[in-house]
Amino acid sequence: MAEPANALGTLWERQTVRTAQVFSAIAFVLLATLAVLLRPTAMPLWLSLPIAAILSYGLYDLLTWKLRRRRRILNRPFPPKWEKVLQSEVVFYRALEPSEQDRFRRELQVFLGEKRITGIKTQIDETTRVLAAASAIIPILGFPDWEWDQISEILIYPSRFSEDFAFDDGGRHHTLGMVGTGAMNRMMILVKSDLINGFRNPGDKRNVGLHEFAHLVDKSDGAIDGLPFVGLDQRSVGPWIELVRRKMEEIRSGDSDINDYALTNEAEFFAVTAEYFFERPGVMRRKHPELYEMLSRVFNQKLHMRLAALTQERKRGRVRFGRNSPCPCGSGKKYKKCCLRNKSETAL
Repeated sequence: MAEPANALGTLWERQTVRTAQVFSAIAFVLLATLAVLLRPTAMPLWLSLPIAAILSYGLYDLLTWKLRRRRRILNRPFPPKWEKVLQSEVVFYRALEPSEQDRFRRELQVFLGEKRITGIKTQIDETTRVLAAASAIIPILGFPDWEWDQISEILIYPSRFSEDFAFDDGGRHHTLGMVGTGAMNRMMILVKSDLINGFRNPGDKRNVGLHEFAHLVDKSDGAIDGLPFVGLDQRSVGPWIELVRRKMEEIRSGDSDINDYALTNEAEFFAVTAEYFFERPGVMRRKHPELYEMLSRVFNQKLHMRLAALTQERKRGRVRFGRNSPCPCGSGKKYKKCCLRNKSETAL
């Protein structure tokens, strides 16, 4: 059977189509064989064979519905209000080349189209949604075929919380984010204010969204243990373990600028240094060259190759769009005559 039109051709999509073709073909052969064997007592072949074809195509249709849903998601125009958030808040995005920004937008569009972002006693605005999704896209931008199968929903909390998820008893809790386990498997919790502040302070080497999605990158081999096999081959495991040991010892002795939360365990070391890697790659490359090279391999991203752009955009800080600013959607019009006007018309 033919591949659905406009399919993107990623590994997941090719595998989805191939699996659907194989199973539907097998189904047709089995149904047709059964029709031939039961021909004396069942319906005639001129009727049973078309029915077998219809049923096998129905199976194909069922197995490819996610692919068609993704195609519909990507056929929608990228919302200008999302572009505004990216241009205003996400230094990493602004430093990308136009072709890379295009892929970032497509990945973000898929993520927001396929994953739920749910507010728990807090409102979910577009900034929160886009920054939660950007937290997922930044670590995996080096992997064009990445699929976020490890997560289905992000819960946004109004304040920091405890291990039993309590957050409304006077603000005595300290947890900013968490990857769910057990009954909360495939869920993540992020605190709204800390998620936003992580992007609005792009040089402090702290970003809870990146931290929690680094845990999920680590989990891609089945365990959150600080051994991210996604970017390390078997020969690199020993050197990585030894490097982590040495760097943790440097932190203990006070001879490191890595956040001492990395001493919690190897998994937290990986997540903390991932924050450092994406927020201050130039500093990490200078102060921790071996660690920088290892993380470049893990995430398949050579951030030093766009270091000048990252530095420039970080110095610019948060970009604010006035009424007379160029519209972030790239139309060439002023913001007041393009997306701001469209937004007002939509509100009406």
